[in-house]
Amino acid sequence: MKRLGILVFLAIFLSASFSWAAEFPTKPLTHIIPAKAGGGFDRSSRALAVGWSDILGQPVKFEYLPGASGAIGFGKLLSQPADGYTTIMTTISMHAMNVNTGIAKEGWDKIGFVGNLITDPNVLLVNVDSPYKTIEDFIEAGRTAKKPLTISTSHPKAVSTLAAKILIELTGINAKVIAFDGGSKARNALAGKQVDACIGPYFSASSKKEFIKALASFTKKKVYAGLWDIPTLSEATGKDFPNLVEPFAFLIKRETAQESPEAYQKLVSTFKEATQSPKTLELAEKQGMAPFIDYWSPEECDAYVKDFQAVWNKYKHLMK
Repeated sequence: MKRLGILVFLAIFLSASFSWAAEFPTKPLTHIIPAKAGGGFDRSSRALAVGWSDILGQPVKFEYLPGASGAIGFGKLLSQPADGYTTIMTTISMHAMNVNTGIAKEGWDKIGFVGNLITDPNVLLVNVDSPYKTIEDFIEAGRTAKKPLTISTSHPKAVSTLAAKILIELTGINAKVIAFDGGSKARNALAGKQVDACIGPYFSASSKKEFIKALASFTKKKVYAGLWDIPTLSEATGKDFPNLVEPFAFLIKRETAQESPEAYQKLVSTFKEATQSPKTLELAEKQGMAPFIDYWSPEECDAYVKDFQAVWNKYKHLMK
């Protein structure tokens, strides 16, 4: 009789647990954009959200909290319960740089992943009227230049700045980095011929395709050739350049996986499904984002953090 009572209790408990898991979410999700509306974080998040909200059965509401290199947005995320109802978008590389340079107060012990949506490779860009038609032209000019070539980047402590300094070190070119406050300002400087080159993400740079073009990528394999058919820097130079890409990920409080495991697992599984939703793909295609969709699991996101950290440990002396 006692055993029967235990079995009945377990049945009721498990039934309630599965019922709770099936019900999540019972209200809208809040997705934080730690930047202004209309940018890459916003556009990519909206593409995912149109499919994800259908699958979840609840809308995804957006909250814009720009400023302090994302610190305001992450502060809001960590102030919320670990119940799965609040997510945030950023690029893994950007947050890794912010952690390593002390900009971010929230380390990877506090922030976890739902999944990665797109991967945007960093590329070396020049003006369409530039005398440098290939990456070989640019490197040769840099090696013989009496006056340093100028390379614009998005921020003094950005991934693009790290990439530029690695390029200078590995190729031996005479160049200096001009760090702006924002990627659009760095690309505008190139479009306006104020600098010789720029380093930034391929997808983001494509909006300026009438004025700028890419010469090479900071990747291990050739990137999508729909706009610019370019070699990798490793191919072009014979040097071992690191894989410096911008993975656009959805993140949560890391403790959500322990405190609300059913909700977390549902977020992860439905996020993956949403990356291939017809609605998501349709909007991504309209935005020119479709070729960059590149789903990563939370485990793959964590693995990239470790890979990026190895790159940082090798080249952090360049950022001093």
